[in-house]
Amino acid sequence: MEKVLLFALLAINYVAGIDMRVDPLVLTKQGLVKGRKASDGDYSEFLGIPYAKVDLENPFGPAQEITRFEQQVFFAYDGSTKCPQTSSPDKPSNEGTLDCLTLNVYVPFKASYTNPLPVLVFIHGGIFSFGSAGEYKVKNLVRHDIVVVTINYRLGPYGFMCLDTPSVPGNQGLKDQYEALRWIRSNIDSFGGNPYNVTLSGQSAGACATLLHLYSSKEKLFHKVIVESGTPQNYGMFVEGDVHAATKIAQHLGLNTTDTEEALEFLTSAPHALVTAAAIDLNLQLRPCREKSFSGVDNFVESDPFSLSNANKVRNTPILIGHTSQEEGAGGQDYFNSDPFYIKIDNSFNMNEEQLHKAALNIKHFYIGDAPAESLLSRMADFESDFVFNHPMQRTITNLVAENAQVYQYMFSYVGDSGADGARHSAELFYLYNAGDEVNQADQLIIDRITTIWANFVKYGNPTPKATGLLPVTWSPVTKDTKPYLVIDTDIRMESRVYNDRMAYWDLFYDNYGNYNKLLRKCHIK
Repeated sequence: MEKVLLFALLAINYVAGIDMRVDPLVLTKQGLVKGRKASDGDYSEFLGIPYAKVDLENPFGPAQEITRFEQQVFFAYDGSTKCPQTSSPDKPSNEGTLDCLTLNVYVPFKASYTNPLPVLVFIHGGIFSFGSAGEYKVKNLVRHDIVVVTINYRLGPYGFMCLDTPSVPGNQGLKDQYEALRWIRSNIDSFGGNPYNVTLSGQSAGACATLLHLYSSKEKLFHKVIVESGTPQNYGMFVEGDVHAATKIAQHLGLNTTDTEEALEFLTSAPHALVTAAAIDLNLQLRPCREKSFSGVDNFVESDPFSLSNANKVRNTPILIGHTSQEEGAGGQDYFNSDPFYIKIDNSFNMNEEQLHKAALNIKHFYIGDAPAESLLSRMADFESDFVFNHPMQRTITNLVAENAQVYQYMFSYVGDSGADGARHSAELFYLYNAGDEVNQADQLIIDRITTIWANFVKYGNPTPKATGLLPVTWSPVTKDTKPYLVIDTDIRMESRVYNDRMAYWDLFYDNYGNYNKLLRKCHIK
């Protein structure tokens, strides 16, 4: 009853247009949460709400439940919390805190307990080693009358060590995300969100994580999915877990041991900045992995990325999925004194030298052939984009359709006045989240279009429920026989079969060499 009265009071103030003199107050299962009115729009923000806590006696393992807030009222004013991380892969400065399992809730004034709105949950990217929930602005999304939630989760060695031990079997960062989804299911109605109309979304690493939630055997705590430029099959996104990661980090920090439990005990008391920095110094690839099985321990990922399947969860799920038009560039790489084709194939496939050289030469002929030097970088960018992002996305879409998902495919192509050959990785995030008030008319059109598409999908499971002047298209889902996709650009339009010739080439490549992929359960060298 208290919850209803709180929201009734809020609703009266909002509807009456009253400039509230007190911050909004919400009753959750853990206690009262006080938010504040946003400074850039007609919505409230509740920042830094703890959804779980890290066990300081095992900071690499399962999170602990928060039953009650320590204070009578939790003041949700600070969304700047970050989990231990580097600021980016090429900037080794460390930041963050282990007390980081928090989320931010953004609520349009229209929301109420009696008028619950659809919910968009966003998982940030950052190759599972950097990023945070507070880096994303939401005013352009919440104005479409949807509740938006952004979440923090453990990164690097604290979130993605995959060890041969039941205390740290792997994928703890994904399990943190699941705890956040559980919290949302239990509490989002208190904020005016509908717990039974939740869209789980993510970009890059966050998109990979989103699909792993869809494929996991855990309870499905969401109803629709948005996947932006990332899948578990992407190059470098999923790894065979390094069971020696803990001992390697401990040795780097001065403990001479080969015993994992001894290493974990040492690392538990070590400063998190040193632990994170050591993982970077050692170039450890700490990403999602196929977990080993232990009695009494629930696995989150039980398969390699090429064998993921869960027809019961995937069936009839609306999925909005796509990538940018030029995910990868070719700048900064020395293509004249190295063989990037050979390097990529050698890193990904178990082949003998003859097979490797033959496969790499075949790819080189396809992308470069007798191309003039001035077009080399453009062609190499196509190769990098196709191998790392585009074809893994097409394989994923094929699998989703085979399991009867309702798939809407897009390509984000807008480059504005940048003069770029195509929209690079993460380009759409500016228009979805981070555009400021000072944008030109063309940029504003893209902001209006992409946020309307996303909000339509969150509300209805259909990104274009009806043709409008802003979205003058009818977007048909992908089928086994047809592959329509929406080009999101100044000239918005429907096309068919993304980069068809290039994708057909990689289909044939995987027909011939797919069984050699290093991440498959069974791979071999002849």
